[in-house]
Amino acid sequence: MRTNAATHTLALATIVAASTLASLSARAANPAYVGTWASDLAQCKVPQERQEAPLVLSKDGYDQYETHCTFTSVDDADGEWKVKSDCTVEGSAEPYDFTLIVSGDTLTLTDETGSRDLLLCK
Repeated sequence: MRTNAATHTLALATIVAASTLASLSARAANPAYVGTWASDLAQCKVPQERQEAPLVLSKDGYDQYETHCTFTSVDDADGEWKVKSDCTVEGSAEPYDFTLIVSGDTLTLTDETGSRDLLLCK
């Protein structure tokens, strides 16, 4: 027969294990780049109907003002995501390839024009 302390310890271990698995599952479902990103925190409040809108990244694409992209491939190499996407920019179809790196609350987006750092909107 288990004592109350042993029962509580087993229950706590089960809760911790379930919480850890849920956290790992959420991380796998949502990479670190998922979120709303802006060049400065004031930009976070700009609605998507305005040209100055922040970048909204999902697991499978992104939206920013009149640009909408669907990722065709995302290769993760130790926290550096190489992304190929098909985009619609103001109604015109365009391919777009870029790399994403997240460090804390900063996202570095690198494409053929160079790199830019964005801050995570909260």
